[in-house]
Amino acid sequence: MRPLLPFVCVLLALSLWRPALALDLYRASAPLADAGEAARDNAVVTAFGQVLAQVAGRSAVASLAQQPAGRKVAQGALIAFATRTADDGTPLIEARFEPAAVRAFLDSQHVAAPPDRRPTLLLWLLLDGESPTWVGADEPPDLAAAVAQSAAARGVPLLLPVLDLAERGTLPPTLDPAAPASVAALDTAAARYRPDGVLFGRVRGGADRWHADLRLTLPGRQDATWSAEGDSPQAAVDAAFDRVGGELAPTAPLPDGPPAAVQVSILGVDDMAAYARVWEHLSRVPGLRGLRPVALGQGRAVFGFELAGGEAALAGRVEPGAPFARNTDSPDYRYQP
Repeated sequence: MRPLLPFVCVLLALSLWRPALALDLYRASAPLADAGEAARDNAVVTAFGQVLAQVAGRSAVASLAQQPAGRKVAQGALIAFATRTADDGTPLIEARFEPAAVRAFLDSQHVAAPPDRRPTLLLWLLLDGESPTWVGADEPPDLAAAVAQSAAARGVPLLLPVLDLAERGTLPPTLDPAAPASVAALDTAAARYRPDGVLFGRVRGGADRWHADLRLTLPGRQDATWSAEGDSPQAAVDAAFDRVGGELAPTAPLPDGPPAAVQVSILGVDDMAAYARVWEHLSRVPGLRGLRPVALGQGRAVFGFELAGGEAALAGRVEPGAPFARNTDSPDYRYQP
């Protein structure tokens, strides 16, 4: 067996530098309620929404598939589908859509999307606490799986470190993504993976209030840092990843025309924390001005503002990364904590 050892070592070394598997941005699966045509059409629309999110890099964009125009395009853009059974026994439909039709629909909704060829990002993620834990390719299992799924759902090619003994010995005990000096300690460790870019992340908190802090580093670009929150480590990471696609996408041009008055109604705003989170998001939207409350009460908040392009610009400017999504059966949005 000794002659095989050098060969095995070469394979292990090469595996560390293997690029992330190419994501099929235009294919997705969705649960199939029954064998009827209506159930199939609904599953196709749901899968189309997932494809929109993968191509645009933002989960909120999936809601566009549930609008009348989105449902129509979903059926017309469908190339092929097949049914299968998931590991847990759930019937699924696997659907693939025409790339040009998907991107044409996103363009019609003023949603900017990254190109199909995307940088592979290496993620250094520290779960902060009494016993800080680095997240690797398969540990801790639940969080590692959630991170991989969050990236895939947004069409982000992601690498997680292997965290072997040699690597663990070089990792710092703390990490602050907002501090350049803190992330610099990981530059040497990142070199072995040869990524196109690096994400540095920290998850902190407890009980039902968690924060995820991220820093994105890409050659030739200024670093971007941001934070998000959720009721679990997985939820906080999921919310933070909604920003990654936006950082990779070109800036969406403002639609033609002067600023127009817009009102958005959001259901499920039941407390001041929810109200503050929506207000914070709207106040950071480029080109949005004159933000003001119009109504608040009975679990519903209405905000008014001016936006170039008016309502046509909501999908591309306001909805990406928002803590609310469109309802399928009313013109209101629904708050999503």
